[in-house]
Amino acid sequence: MNTAKQAGQTVRDLAQKIARQMADEPLEVLKEAGSQVVGNEQDVSRQEVRPLDNQNPENQAKTIHYQNEIHDKAKSGRRMEALNQELNDIRKQDLFTDLQGKISQGVEVPIADYTGLSIEQKQVLMAQMEAVKTQESRISNQESGVIETHSKRGRRFGQGQKQEAEKQQTRVEKPVPPSG
Repeated sequence: MNTAKQAGQTVRDLAQKIARQMADEPLEVLKEAGSQVVGNEQDVSRQEVRPLDNQNPENQAKTIHYQNEIHDKAKSGRRMEALNQELNDIRKQDLFTDLQGKISQGVEVPIADYTGLSIEQKQVLMAQMEAVKTQESRISNQESGVIETHSKRGRRFGQGQKQEAEKQQTRVEKPVPPSG
């Protein structure tokens, strides 16, 4: 019976302690509600555990040290993630500039094989390859002595030519009244 009374007494003391804590801090529940709704893990690591009033200073120091250690680990993890992302970006940029150099030297580069490049970078490289090819063809034409002649452009172009062709096809002779 003694153990049952002791258990009942500890439960009652614990309930009273929680009730006093709630009375001292009525909005504490609302402070944690935001992180519970959003579910942000980083906010969970930043939460401070409030030491109980009856803890000795040594336990409070250990708790604070433990909280600081967890916070430092989370912070260093975010820093490492940011550094890794920055290294990946630098590698992609180096690859892009290396490929640009190869293309400008006239080397045929299979751009589709490089999956690390963004779509914009691939488009820039394709345009650069096209420009290098046209420049090489112009140089080869000039060296071979072939002179490109361009005919004079017509006065009409586009829609006007189409209408003129249709007029010629559907031309109808108008009947002429008899003279006289």
